[in-house]
Amino acid sequence: MATPIKDSLAASVAHAFGLMDEFLQLCPEEIWARRFGGWPVWRQFFHSFSATDFFLRAENAAEATSPFGADAGNLRVAESAAPTPAKETMRKYMEAARKQVDDYLAGLDDVALGQINQGLSARMCREYSHAATVALLVGHTMYHLGGCDAALRESGRPGVF
Repeated sequence: MATPIKDSLAASVAHAFGLMDEFLQLCPEEIWARRFGGWPVWRQFFHSFSATDFFLRAENAAEATSPFGADAGNLRVAESAAPTPAKETMRKYMEAARKQVDDYLAGLDDVALGQINQGLSARMCREYSHAATVALLVGHTMYHLGGCDAALRESGRPGVF
């Protein structure tokens, strides 16, 4: 069965995660731990992937435990007690988030992508289809990549864009 919508969304996911991986390779340690835009770069990076659980978690399912502390992924919290994680540790977390997205998409076809994601819809108090969920997740990731990329550029380094 052809799945052009699913394939298109999967390509967008791959692109976003690929750019985040490229950022991780380019980002020097001194920028990784510095504050840009109000948070350390690593927290901005981590937040984009910790949100995967928010977007994809089933309705009434328990929130996933954060490996970097309960407040590390919450950008509404200015300070976090979490120490700066190694970039390789963050890469493993990013790969796990990517697997979560890939598994989510694997369970859907083009028809199911038009159906309501009950979990996200309940959390956001408005209806979101599975396709909209993936599009929001990709957009959210790219937004935070922009903040991370700005940290590189403001430090005189080339970014990923």
